[in-house]
Amino acid sequence: MVEKTKGFYARDYSLGLGWNNMRYIIEASLLHAELLNRTLVLPSFVYARSCEWEIKSCAAYATMVNRGDAIGWAEWRELPIEQQMGWRIPMEIMLDIPHLRKTHSVILVSEYLKLHDLDPEIEWSNGAWNRDRYSEGTPKRTVRVIPNDAYDPSTILRVDELKNLPAAGHRDGLVYTTLMNAMGTDQNVLEWEVARALLLAWDVDTDEKLESLLNEHGWVVLHTFKGALGMDYLKSVVEPIKQVAPVWRLRGMKDDFDSVNDDILVLEGETHLNRKPGGLRFTTVEGRDNFAALVLYGLQPIEPIRILTARMAAKMRERVGGRMWLAGHMRRGDFVKVGWAMEGSLQDHFNRIKSRLAAGRTKLHELIEEASPQTCDVPRAKPNEDFKGAEPPKPDDPFFLATDERSEEGIKWMKEQGAVFISDLLTPEDRRLVGWPLMITDVLALVEQDLMAHGAYFYAHAMSSVAGGAVNMRAALGMDPRSTLID
Repeated sequence: MVEKTKGFYARDYSLGLGWNNMRYIIEASLLHAELLNRTLVLPSFVYARSCEWEIKSCAAYATMVNRGDAIGWAEWRELPIEQQMGWRIPMEIMLDIPHLRKTHSVILVSEYLKLHDLDPEIEWSNGAWNRDRYSEGTPKRTVRVIPNDAYDPSTILRVDELKNLPAAGHRDGLVYTTLMNAMGTDQNVLEWEVARALLLAWDVDTDEKLESLLNEHGWVVLHTFKGALGMDYLKSVVEPIKQVAPVWRLRGMKDDFDSVNDDILVLEGETHLNRKPGGLRFTTVEGRDNFAALVLYGLQPIEPIRILTARMAAKMRERVGGRMWLAGHMRRGDFVKVGWAMEGSLQDHFNRIKSRLAAGRTKLHELIEEASPQTCDVPRAKPNEDFKGAEPPKPDDPFFLATDERSEEGIKWMKEQGAVFISDLLTPEDRRLVGWPLMITDVLALVEQDLMAHGAYFYAHAMSSVAGGAVNMRAALGMDPRSTLID
């Protein structure tokens, strides 16, 4: 596998982030490695934040660490000591690595170190790539670093590659200046429909005519994915969009770094926040769709979790008498502290979710009557038939709710209002299927996320990366996009 590639692609992984943000970083890294024909090196572990039981129980199975010490971040230092703890979870528990290797050349840092006769114990705990020690094995490796400020500074726009793009053209003329003035200094792209509206004085009544006019004046069409409410926290790949930019501003990942002949190419620092899925934009529909397919079908939970999710989905179906069932996500915890929760109080938050799911019941009635299922605009999607012939939910049906709320009083009250939690569905036999990892909240959340994807209707918050993962899973399952609400 490794011998078929040019070398290794590594980066400084932000292991202080939660799993879903880490997954988005992995998705982007897989894309970069594929563009450069390099083997991606992933961290051997991630850090889970919570234990569903007494922390000593989880520590009997997973290495317990002080997250501040392991990662070097200070944000947890003022918490009680037990809340500063985290658990080191092997990557093979979070991702189906054998499945991923069917289509991508991927190894873990521990495997890289063993390949080079180095002790796996020297793997850095914070996820950064050790520029010196990791190169000292057999054979000795050369390293090239992409400086953080060289990846996508504000003066450029990072894309996958510059293949077959039009010439830069003249930076003058009415078309060029109209677009540049509209873009201003605080943007580096314009939305496709904004560009069309600006150029109505020209003959741009078809997409082909608009693109031809743009190309003639040194602008190019780019392909990416729509965010939610104008933000890119979800990083879902289910709504492809077009944007436009001046071609002189583009820098291709492949064009800039494919010529590097060093054994290891390392992307320095944080390049995740405030960026589109993949950490770049695409110059072709094919490139965009290939990345979407990677996200939707390449990265999968491990098989025991997929089997367990199917069991949980069947149990939810039983609870509602075989009818369609609803799913929601309630993020509390740190979202409450930073003011990102949809509502301040637990009751208001819960009632908001219930009202959205009530609207979801109405929507499912409409979709049944319409009898014309749709899929998201993603590769290989086929309409989901899990609920074919099923009746829509009744107003008093229970619904599945994934949440990090753990207060006994709050959980009891929500159950009385119709919520079903993952703990209500799991039996000892179910837990044995996955084993000790289900003691870890972050692993249990993988089951919750996958289960939300299987609901007939799903509602969540636009600022939650958990929601983005569920949205992508729903698209892969062929769920009708009208059966998902993010706000």
